Amino acid sequence: MTDGSREVAPERVVAVFDVLGTLVNQAEGLRRRVEATTGLDREEATAIVDEWLSGVAEQENGVVRGERAFATSDQLDAEVLEHLASRSALPAAAVPALVGASAFSPPWEDSAAGLRSLAEVATVVGLSNASRRVLTGLSVHAGFRWHQLLSAEDAGIYKPAAAMYELAMASVPTSSRPPLMVAAHAWDLRAARAAGMRTAYVPRPDADPPSPGERFDIHATSLADLEMRLRAETE
Repeated sequence: MTDGSREVAPERVVAVFDVLGTLVNQAEGLRRRVEATTGLDREEATAIVDEWLSGVAEQENGVVRGERAFATSDQLDAEVLEHLASRSALPAAAVPALVGASAFSPPWEDSAAGLRSLAEVATVVGLSNASRRVLTGLSVHAGFRWHQLLSAEDAGIYKPAAAMYELAMASVPTSSRPPLMVAAHAWDLRAARAAGMRTAYVPRPDADPPSPGERFDIHATSLADLEMRLRAETE
């Protein structure tokens, strides 16, 4: 695009990514960690992880509802794991090794390369309920590169509270178009839309798909498809 004789660069899209579930397979990473730490078999480890994640989600929602004080994801991990150990569902000695284990979640096959490629056309931001420590470790182990990385720890609240999405919108360059929230979880996208963001759904196994007939601004089939769509926006 030109302005007289002066070349004007196209406006960059701001893409804000959910991390756990959308870019990494958190449940699988935790299952492997439980197996390695405790010696439990796959079925037993899966049951532990299901209860662990459910317990953490319940505590996060308690923070959002104002029923308890904010605690980081590491602290919530410890609370839930210690509760499981108190019921003898998990060896107590395994708890310290499991706290913060989400930092070792394996990325989906297209995540690292997809983020690098998307960064050529978009400002890429991470927005996660995970703690800063977990997000730093995860970025190292998964090979993720960001323009900005934001944690619930920065907002003192968890998604789907509006303050999390408002934090993202306040932390990125001013643009004529709202930032685009990218997630595999429909609940995340609904909350982002209510806060004033655009939305892009990317499917992942065992995530939270849209309801029948539910539409977001973009329904991409993959990160490569999302990149193609965002490149078209800037042309």
